[in-house]
Amino acid sequence: MAGKRWTQGEVEYLTKHYGKKGVEEIAEALGRTASAVQSKAPQLGLSAQNNLWAEEEERFLKENYLSLGAEECARRLGRTVSAVHGKIRLVGGGRPSIGPRVEWSEEELEFLLQNYQKLAWGEMVEALGRTEQAIQVRASMLGLQRYVDPYPFFENWTEESAYVIGFFAADGWASKRGPESIRIGFAQKDADILYAIRDLLQTGDVSKHGNQDMHRYYVQSAKTYRRLCAVFCQDVCRKSHTLKWPAIAKGYERHFLRGAVDGDGSLFRSGGLWRITYTTSSKDFVDGLVETVLRETGIQLNVGQNAIGVWHARCTGIKAVCLADWLYRGANIALARKAKLAEEMGKTSGLARWSSITPKMREMFPHILERYELIGDEPTFENETWLDHYEDW
Repeated sequence: MAGKRWTQGEVEYLTKHYGKKGVEEIAEALGRTASAVQSKAPQLGLSAQNNLWAEEEERFLKENYLSLGAEECARRLGRTVSAVHGKIRLVGGGRPSIGPRVEWSEEELEFLLQNYQKLAWGEMVEALGRTEQAIQVRASMLGLQRYVDPYPFFENWTEESAYVIGFFAADGWASKRGPESIRIGFAQKDADILYAIRDLLQTGDVSKHGNQDMHRYYVQSAKTYRRLCAVFCQDVCRKSHTLKWPAIAKGYERHFLRGAVDGDGSLFRSGGLWRITYTTSSKDFVDGLVETVLRETGIQLNVGQNAIGVWHARCTGIKAVCLADWLYRGANIALARKAKLAEEMGKTSGLARWSSITPKMREMFPHILERYELIGDEPTFENETWLDHYEDW
C-alpha cells in the first residue's frame, strides 16, 4: 500500500531541519514514522550515509580513529559506526604510526596549559603543528581534562545564560544515554554563534556535520540537563511539540527571546516592510512568547498555525522595528547576521499609523518613533492602562 503523499510544507520542514534535529523529533513534528523520514531524506539529497568516501574523509579517519574512536568519527563524518568500522579495515589507521619523536618545548607546554579547554582541535593542531593524538597524549601526561561540566554557567540567570537557554529552546537537543550520561547540544549553519557559546561554556568542540552545511556543538552534563528540565518544567529530551514557556527571571526576558529568535526566528524585508517571524511546534511556547513580548514592550504579535501544525508569531512594519531594537540593542551575544539586520532596521524611517502604536511602545521607543511620520488620530486613554486596550492594536 502506498504511503501518505508528502506535501510541499512537509518537504520544506524536512529540508530545513534534517541533520539539525533528530529523526524522531522531525517524525513527531510531521506526524510520520521515523522510517518514513529516513526514506524521504535521501530522495531530497539530504543523506550523506551512502556517499563515496572522499580523500579528506579517509585522511581524517586514518588520523583520528585511534584518538576519537569509531562513534565520534562517525558523528563528525555524518556516517554510521558500521561504515567507519568497514572503512578503517580497508584504509588502515587502526594502529599508531611510528615516526620521529619531537620533544615539546616550554612554549608549547605553556600554550597547551592555557588553551586545552578553550580552543577547538583544529585550532590547536594548527597552532602547535602536532596531531590531535599527540596533543591528547601530552595533555593526559599533564593531567589536563578536555571536558569540564558547564553547569556553573547555567546555575544563575545572566544575560549570557538566558541567551543560551533561549537558543537551546529553538535549536537545542538533549540525548540521554543513562542517568548520568546526558548530552546537551546545538545545531546551526552559522558556526560562529556555536563557537561563541563554546567560549562561554569553556568546554567541548564545534564540528561540521558530515557533508551537510550544518555545524554541531554539544557538552555532556547531567546537572545541566536537570537544570534545563527545571527551567522548562519538563523533560527536555522530548520537547518538540510540548516545550513549555519557561519561568524566566525578571529582566532577562529579552536575552532569552533573542536566543530563541536567533535559533528559529527570521528578520527580513518583504513588500517594503520589515518583518519578524518566530516558528515553533508548541502552542504553549508561542502563547508564552506573545504574552511576554506584549507585557515587556507593548507590541502585539499576530499568531497563526500552518497546515502541518507549526505555530508562528509575527509582526510587521514599525512593530518589527521596535521589537528588533528591544531584542538586539546593546546585546553582548547574538547571531551576527541577525544583529546586523536589526541594526539596519533601526535606521528605518517612513509612515506608520497611530493605531499601531501602544502607550508602552511610545514609552520605550521614542528614538524610533521620532523618525516616523505618524498618521491618523492619536489615541488618548484617560484613567486607564494601555493593557485595557491592547486588543485594539
